[in-house]
Amino acid sequence: MRRISLCLLALTYAGAGLPAEPPKPLPVLAATVTRINDGDSLEVTLESGSVRVRLSAIDTPEYDQPYGATSSAALKAMLPLGASVELEVVTQDAFKRIVATVWLLADGKRININEAMLREGHAWGYRRYMRDARFCDLEAQARDAKRGLWAQPVTDWVYPPEWRFLKNGEIRALPVPYGETRETCVAVLGMAGAATY
Repeated sequence: MRRISLCLLALTYAGAGLPAEPPKPLPVLAATVTRINDGDSLEVTLESGSVRVRLSAIDTPEYDQPYGATSSAALKAMLPLGASVELEVVTQDAFKRIVATVWLLADGKRININEAMLREGHAWGYRRYMRDARFCDLEAQARDAKRGLWAQPVTDWVYPPEWRFLKNGEIRALPVPYGETRETCVAVLGMAGAATY
């Protein structure tokens, strides 16, 4: 028994020095835009039929919160009906939507719409589902330049999950307005229930 344990231990340490397998590429699906639902979700047609899509790693204001309608209009302007897109699929959410990075194919270019929404100030980085601090950087750059929703008074900077928590009765009041920063964004990357502080 001791000899088997030593062999297993030796194999474990021997394998520890091996390079990790590179991550597998995410599936990519060709699609056509058929409808924009709001600032972070849309409907597309695939070869196999129609599906709903949620943009990964970003969250936009709800329709009934400040900047919600403007955020939706921004996504409509970026993704006109009939536009050709590629969906880099991350997962499927609880609402049976494909969660993906959406790439617009136009004029020989491939544009990352998720990043464009952040860069132009139409979205927040979705702290709970982000895995890359670059989204915090893009959000901070838009905030520093006062683009999009960041041109509003600080009192209107309401992180969309907090707005939903209020609407669902999970909290009684929104947090006191605060100055969001890149550091507070990075500090909560990937945390379940992550807020902005």
